[in-house]
Amino acid sequence: MEERDPGPVVQRLIYGVRAREYREAANLEPGPTCEKLNIKRAALSKCEAGLVADSETATERKIVLYGILGPEAEEFRRLGKEARRRAAPERVSDHARQYVALERAATELRMIYPEVPGALQSAAYARTQLGHSPIVRQNDLTSWAEVREKRGDLLAEEMVSATGKPRRVSAILGEEALYRLVGGPAVMRAQFQRLLMFADLPHFSLRVLPFSAGSTPALSSPFTLLWIEPANVNLAYVESMGGADYIKTTNPYVVAFDDAQRRALSEIDSRALLESRANEV
Repeated sequence: MEERDPGPVVQRLIYGVRAREYREAANLEPGPTCEKLNIKRAALSKCEAGLVADSETATERKIVLYGILGPEAEEFRRLGKEARRRAAPERVSDHARQYVALERAATELRMIYPEVPGALQSAAYARTQLGHSPIVRQNDLTSWAEVREKRGDLLAEEMVSATGKPRRVSAILGEEALYRLVGGPAVMRAQFQRLLMFADLPHFSLRVLPFSAGSTPALSSPFTLLWIEPANVNLAYVESMGGADYIKTTNPYVVAFDDAQRRALSEIDSRALLESRANEV
């Protein structure tokens, strides 16, 4: 197990959290802060939300305004520099680039989907699914599908976070995901074997929400909950065909996930169902 560079996307989150904490410690409200820094309210909000990085000049102005001293000032400068780094290009849609970086750095992920989520897909399954997308070019199919499989390979590693804690992954699949034929029997069998591989990992929980459990809001609006421990940030990631939302008010999603988890099959019974479906197709 190895510790990974969290990357500039996560560093922007950490920098934003620190910037807000220092502003609040200085008893400065957003309005007066923007006036003193000569910036727009939206710029302050985006920075503190971790969406954009401050320039070096903006970092220095905040250090002075917020009264950040000594080692804390040096650490804030370092975070600002890390946040300004250019992220490596990702072979994913534009709106998914930030998510892929957050997924890679997350200490804990909890996901619930009515289909096999991208990070758990085999390349063959992903290629078939992406082939029906109106926003994916044919020339990108193979590379994007391979990226999905590599994302899963990273999740399969019990990565140690910057705080020394291993990653935890919990996935709930609606039973319908096991019956929708994607790519033919051979592709489905390989996909079931990949899911069984995840189910056998000590840091991974894979469960199926059966048809008999009835409806749940979580399958009507599927999502992933991410705990980014280095940034002390919880996010709910909700993706649609043309965009994505990062929601910091995660309580409704946590409640919906916990409700689905209570009604899902046990890990043992879920594994048995996966094995059964692998033998049937």
